[in-house]
Amino acid sequence: MKIMKQQRYPTDAFGLPESFLAALVGAVLLVGAFAVGSHPIPMSAAARWGSLTTFTLLALAVTLPGCATLYDGLGRVVRRDLRAFTVLLLLLPALYVAYAQTVRALDLSGVLAACAITLVPAAALVRSREQRQPTPLDALGLGYLAVALWLGLLPPLTLPEHMGLVGFFELASIPLLLLLFAVRGWSGVGYSWHLSFAELRTALGAGVAALLVVVAAGIAIGALPRVALNATAGNLLLGAVSAYFFVALPAELLLRGGIQLGLARALSNNPVGPWLALISAATAWAALGMLRGGWFGGIVGAAIGLASGWTFLRTGKVTAAAISHFVVVWLLDAMKES
Repeated sequence: MKIMKQQRYPTDAFGLPESFLAALVGAVLLVGAFAVGSHPIPMSAAARWGSLTTFTLLALAVTLPGCATLYDGLGRVVRRDLRAFTVLLLLLPALYVAYAQTVRALDLSGVLAACAITLVPAAALVRSREQRQPTPLDALGLGYLAVALWLGLLPPLTLPEHMGLVGFFELASIPLLLLLFAVRGWSGVGYSWHLSFAELRTALGAGVAALLVVVAAGIAIGALPRVALNATAGNLLLGAVSAYFFVALPAELLLRGGIQLGLARALSNNPVGPWLALISAATAWAALGMLRGGWFGGIVGAAIGLASGWTFLRTGKVTAAAISHFVVVWLLDAMKES
């Protein structure tokens, strides 16, 4: 097994690891948005605190790995000691059971689904951890996870449980994938909150270009949503947080960190390998979009896939690719009539 060399990481003005403060701010932003968004929803005190606690734990698991020092340290630990990996892996089904029990939604099918969605991909990737190149087992594990998430085959437990803002498994898929990539020893995913101005410009430019294509196609075929006239600044802000963290980021982590990067590694001897990987990942997202929303959904999926794939190819950061994805999703949602 290849162990990456330990690096010296830059620190900020406070002597903290670079991006650590950004990770904490992101967690506060997420928890604050969730608290505000869930406040009007009627629920018992136990369900409210249970959902807030569960969401806070998942929010920290989503944001803290964006600090390279913490994430690379995690990778060294779980590759050296599979017992640590197993303990961290089992935290996901344990958290599911605890939350489902709190909101009285616990059943055997949910427990089995939570175990399967963690253990099946983990078993596949751990078996391949001695290999530098992607293997069929990697494809099997990540493909199983993608099908379960994207085709809605998992229990519809949401946070909060009633009128939920985000699906439990959709949000939990981010720390799960990060843990799987860490034990697999794959570098290059680029899960980092440290984005340069040039990287932000690339991500936003690609997202705006994709949005223009989507708008033009929507006008041409008469499928563009009507613009909402009663959207408030608060709703737009909550929608932005939701579009990035709940939709774009989990999708891009699997599309770029799993599909595109995995195919690029498999085709590393082919000079056009990265482009073939980009097109393949974009095609997969376009096909899913067509399955969900017909021709217009396919156009949206293709535009997002190409824009985000291009951003990832240029920046090497999945967090930047998620910005391109977010631009289209957020503005399309903002245009829908409330």
